[in-house]
Amino acid sequence: MFEQLQDLFKVDLEAIASTAAPSTPQWTRNKVLKFQTGDVAELNTTTFVIEYPTVNVANQILTRCAVVTAPNRTVLIKVAKNDPPEPVSSGELAELQTYVETFNPAGIAFTLINEDSDKMEVAATIYFNGQYSSVIDANVKAALNAYMANLPFNGRITTQAVVDAIQGAEGVITASLTRILVRRDTVAYGAGVTLFNLSTGVDSVTYDTYSGYVVEETTTNHTFDDTLTYIVQ
Repeated sequence: MFEQLQDLFKVDLEAIASTAAPSTPQWTRNKVLKFQTGDVAELNTTTFVIEYPTVNVANQILTRCAVVTAPNRTVLIKVAKNDPPEPVSSGELAELQTYVETFNPAGIAFTLINEDSDKMEVAATIYFNGQYSSVIDANVKAALNAYMANLPFNGRITTQAVVDAIQGAEGVITASLTRILVRRDTVAYGAGVTLFNLSTGVDSVTYDTYSGYVVEETTTNHTFDDTLTYIVQ
Protein backbone atom coordinates (compact mmCIF):
# COMPACT_ATOMS: atom_id res chain seq x y z
CA MET A 1 0.00 0.00 0.00
CA PHE A 2 2.82 2.41 0.91
CA GLU A 3 4.54 1.74 -2.42
CA GLN A 4 1.28 2.40 -4.27
CA LEU A 5 0.90 5.72 -2.47
CA GLN A 6 4.47 6.60 -3.40
CA ASP A 7 3.74 5.84 -7.06
CA LEU A 8 0.60 7.98 -7.02
CA PHE A 9 2.51 10.82 -5.36
CA LYS A 10 5.23 10.56 -8.00
CA VAL A 11 2.64 10.76 -10.80
CA ASP A 12 1.07 13.83 -9.19
CA LEU A 13 4.45 15.52 -8.84
CA GLU A 14 5.34 14.81 -12.46
CA ALA A 15 2.01 16.25 -13.63
CA ILE A 16 2.55 19.40 -11.56
CA ALA A 17 6.13 19.76 -12.80
CA SER A 18 5.14 19.41 -16.46
CA THR A 19 2.61 22.24 -16.19
CA ALA A 20 4.77 24.44 -13.97
CA ALA A 21 8.05 24.32 -15.91
CA PRO A 22 8.19 27.12 -18.53
CA SER A 23 8.40 26.14 -22.21
CA THR A 24 7.28 22.51 -21.81
CA PRO A 25 4.37 21.59 -24.09
CA GLN A 26 2.10 21.10 -21.08
CA TRP A 27 3.06 24.49 -19.61
CA THR A 28 2.51 26.24 -22.93
CA ARG A 29 -0.87 24.55 -23.41
CA ASN A 30 -1.93 25.56 -19.91
CA LYS A 31 -0.96 29.19 -20.57
CA VAL A 32 -2.69 29.31 -23.95
CA LEU A 33 -5.96 27.98 -22.53
CA LYS A 34 -5.92 30.90 -20.07
CA PHE A 35 -6.17 33.36 -22.96
CA GLN A 36 -8.90 35.96 -22.41
CA THR A 37 -10.26 37.79 -25.41
CA GLY A 38 -10.79 41.49 -24.82
CA ASP A 39 -8.41 41.58 -21.85
CA VAL A 40 -4.73 42.55 -21.53
CA ALA A 41 -2.19 40.29 -19.83
CA GLU A 42 0.42 42.04 -17.72
CA LEU A 43 3.59 41.28 -15.79
CA ASN A 44 2.81 40.55 -12.15
CA THR A 45 5.59 42.49 -10.41
CA THR A 46 5.34 40.25 -7.35
CA THR A 47 5.48 36.84 -9.02
CA PHE A 48 7.12 38.02 -12.28
CA VAL A 49 4.55 35.98 -14.20
CA ILE A 50 2.66 37.22 -17.25
CA GLU A 51 -1.01 36.92 -16.37
CA TYR A 52 -4.36 38.66 -16.48
CA PRO A 53 -4.98 41.00 -13.51
CA THR A 54 -8.50 39.60 -13.26
CA VAL A 55 -9.55 36.11 -14.28
CA ASN A 56 -12.64 36.38 -16.47
CA VAL A 57 -13.84 32.88 -17.31
CA ALA A 58 -16.42 34.23 -19.76
CA ASN A 59 -13.58 35.61 -21.88
CA GLN A 60 -11.60 32.35 -21.88
CA ILE A 61 -12.93 31.25 -25.24
CA LEU A 62 -10.50 28.47 -26.12
CA THR A 63 -11.87 24.99 -25.57
CA ARG A 64 -9.03 23.07 -27.21
CA CYS A 65 -5.29 23.41 -27.50
CA ALA A 66 -2.44 21.12 -28.51
CA VAL A 67 1.26 21.94 -28.53
CA VAL A 68 3.65 19.95 -30.71
CA THR A 69 7.15 20.49 -32.02
CA ALA A 70 7.62 20.35 -35.79
CA PRO A 71 10.68 18.68 -37.38
CA ASN A 72 12.21 22.16 -37.89
CA ARG A 73 11.89 22.73 -34.11
CA THR A 74 9.11 25.30 -34.52
CA VAL A 75 6.46 24.98 -31.83
CA LEU A 76 3.01 24.45 -33.36
CA ILE A 77 0.15 25.66 -31.19
CA LYS A 78 -3.19 24.35 -32.43
CA VAL A 79 -6.31 26.01 -31.07
CA ALA A 80 -10.09 25.98 -31.42
CA LYS A 81 -13.06 27.45 -29.60
CA ASN A 82 -16.58 26.25 -28.81
CA ASP A 83 -18.02 22.75 -28.93
CA PRO A 84 -18.10 21.35 -31.55
CA PRO A 85 -14.77 23.06 -32.23
CA GLU A 86 -14.30 25.87 -34.72
CA PRO A 87 -11.56 28.41 -35.50
CA VAL A 88 -11.29 31.65 -33.54
CA SER A 89 -12.04 34.85 -35.45
CA SER A 90 -9.31 36.89 -37.12
CA GLY A 91 -9.54 39.48 -34.35
CA GLU A 92 -9.32 36.85 -31.62
CA LEU A 93 -6.38 35.26 -33.41
CA ALA A 94 -4.52 38.59 -33.46
CA GLU A 95 -5.12 38.96 -29.72
CA LEU A 96 -3.95 35.40 -29.09
CA GLN A 97 -0.79 35.93 -31.16
CA THR A 98 0.16 38.96 -29.07
CA TYR A 99 -0.71 37.17 -25.82
CA VAL A 100 1.52 34.19 -26.64
CA GLU A 101 4.36 36.54 -27.60
CA THR A 102 4.29 37.99 -24.08
CA PHE A 103 5.30 34.71 -22.45
CA ASN A 104 6.92 32.71 -25.24
CA PRO A 105 10.58 32.04 -24.26
CA ALA A 106 13.19 33.99 -26.23
CA GLY A 107 14.63 32.13 -29.19
CA ILE A 108 11.71 29.72 -29.58
CA ALA A 109 9.69 30.17 -32.78
CA PHE A 110 6.01 29.33 -32.66
CA THR A 111 3.15 29.14 -35.14
CA LEU A 112 -0.53 29.31 -34.29
CA ILE A 113 -2.66 26.84 -36.23
CA ASN A 114 -6.26 27.98 -36.35
CA GLU A 115 -8.13 26.27 -39.17
CA ASP A 116 -11.47 24.85 -40.08
CA SER A 117 -11.72 21.10 -39.55
CA ASP A 118 -9.87 18.56 -41.65
CA LYS A 119 -12.17 16.61 -43.96
CA MET A 120 -12.39 12.80 -44.29
CA GLU A 121 -13.94 10.77 -47.09
CA VAL A 122 -14.81 7.17 -46.31
CA ALA A 123 -15.87 4.88 -49.15
CA ALA A 124 -17.05 1.39 -48.20
CA THR A 125 -19.47 -1.39 -49.00
CA ILE A 126 -21.42 -2.32 -45.90
CA TYR A 127 -23.16 -5.66 -45.48
CA PHE A 128 -26.03 -5.55 -43.01
CA ASN A 129 -28.88 -7.42 -41.38
CA GLY A 130 -32.00 -6.72 -43.45
CA GLN A 131 -34.06 -6.06 -40.33
CA TYR A 132 -32.18 -2.75 -40.03
CA SER A 133 -32.95 -1.54 -43.57
CA SER A 134 -34.76 1.57 -42.40
CA VAL A 135 -32.00 2.72 -40.01
CA ILE A 136 -28.73 1.22 -41.26
CA ASP A 137 -27.61 4.34 -43.13
CA ALA A 138 -28.29 6.59 -40.13
CA ASN A 139 -26.57 4.12 -37.78
CA VAL A 140 -23.38 3.98 -39.83
CA LYS A 141 -23.18 7.73 -40.32
CA ALA A 142 -23.78 8.28 -36.61
CA ALA A 143 -20.99 5.82 -35.79
CA LEU A 144 -18.52 7.56 -38.12
CA ASN A 145 -19.48 11.00 -36.84
CA ALA A 146 -19.12 9.81 -33.24
CA TYR A 147 -15.68 8.41 -34.01
CA MET A 148 -14.53 11.74 -35.43
CA ALA A 149 -16.14 13.81 -32.67
CA ASN A 150 -14.56 11.69 -29.94
CA LEU A 151 -11.02 11.86 -31.27
CA PRO A 152 -8.76 13.75 -28.85
CA PHE A 153 -7.85 17.23 -30.09
CA ASN A 154 -4.88 16.81 -32.43
CA GLY A 155 -5.91 13.18 -32.60
CA ARG A 156 -4.72 10.47 -34.96
CA ILE A 157 -7.03 8.76 -37.44
CA THR A 158 -6.30 5.09 -38.14
CA THR A 159 -7.63 2.82 -40.85
CA GLN A 160 -8.53 0.14 -38.35
CA ALA A 161 -10.43 2.55 -36.09
CA VAL A 162 -12.55 3.74 -39.02
CA VAL A 163 -13.40 0.12 -39.90
CA ASP A 164 -14.16 -0.62 -36.26
CA ALA A 165 -16.50 2.38 -36.08
CA ILE A 166 -18.46 1.16 -39.10
CA GLN A 167 -18.62 -2.43 -37.92
CA GLY A 168 -19.72 -1.27 -34.48
CA ALA A 169 -22.87 0.33 -35.88
CA GLU A 170 -26.03 -1.56 -34.97
CA GLY A 171 -27.15 -3.79 -37.82
CA VAL A 172 -23.78 -4.05 -39.57
CA ILE A 173 -22.50 -7.54 -40.24
CA THR A 174 -19.24 -6.62 -41.92
CA ALA A 175 -17.72 -3.91 -44.09
CA SER A 176 -15.36 -3.81 -47.06
CA LEU A 177 -13.34 -0.60 -47.14
CA THR A 178 -12.58 0.99 -50.51
CA ARG A 179 -10.75 4.18 -49.57
CA ILE A 180 -10.15 6.82 -46.92
CA LEU A 181 -8.97 10.23 -48.06
CA VAL A 182 -8.14 13.01 -45.59
CA ARG A 183 -7.24 16.65 -46.22
CA ARG A 184 -6.77 20.02 -44.60
CA ASP A 185 -9.70 22.33 -45.17
CA THR A 186 -7.49 24.62 -47.29
CA VAL A 187 -6.41 21.74 -49.56
CA ALA A 188 -8.60 20.82 -52.51
CA TYR A 189 -10.30 17.44 -52.62
CA GLY A 190 -7.97 14.83 -54.13
CA ALA A 191 -4.82 16.73 -53.15
CA GLY A 192 -4.78 15.57 -49.55
CA VAL A 193 -3.56 12.34 -47.97
CA THR A 194 -4.62 8.85 -49.03
CA LEU A 195 -4.96 6.91 -45.81
CA PHE A 196 -6.29 3.81 -47.53
CA ASN A 197 -7.03 2.82 -51.13
CA LEU A 198 -7.98 -0.74 -51.92
CA SER A 199 -7.39 -0.45 -55.68
CA THR A 200 -3.84 0.94 -55.39
CA GLY A 201 -2.80 -1.00 -52.32
CA VAL A 202 -2.12 2.12 -50.27
CA ASP A 203 -2.53 1.79 -46.51
CA SER A 204 -0.79 4.61 -44.66
CA VAL A 205 -2.29 3.26 -41.40
CA THR A 206 -2.44 6.63 -39.61
CA TYR A 207 -3.09 10.31 -40.25
CA ASP A 208 -2.48 13.09 -37.72
CA THR A 209 -5.12 15.81 -37.96
CA TYR A 210 -3.64 19.14 -39.03
CA SER A 211 -6.29 21.44 -37.58
CA GLY A 212 -6.69 19.16 -34.58
CA TYR A 213 -10.15 17.89 -35.51
CA VAL A 214 -11.95 16.30 -38.45
CA VAL A 215 -15.44 16.01 -39.96
CA GLU A 216 -17.07 14.30 -42.94
CA GLU A 217 -15.87 15.34 -46.40
CA THR A 218 -18.01 18.19 -47.72
CA THR A 219 -17.08 18.12 -51.41
CA THR A 220 -20.02 17.39 -53.72
CA ASN A 221 -20.22 13.68 -54.69
CA HIS A 222 -17.80 12.70 -51.91
CA THR A 223 -19.94 12.93 -48.79
CA PHE A 224 -21.04 9.83 -46.85
CA ASP A 225 -24.29 9.96 -48.83
CA ASP A 226 -22.24 9.37 -51.97
CA THR A 227 -19.57 6.94 -50.81
CA LEU A 228 -21.28 4.43 -48.54
CA THR A 229 -23.00 1.48 -50.23
CA TYR A 230 -25.26 -1.01 -48.45
CA ILE A 231 -25.96 -4.65 -49.27
CA VAL A 232 -28.39 -6.87 -47.37
CA GLN A 233 -26.86 -10.14 -46.28
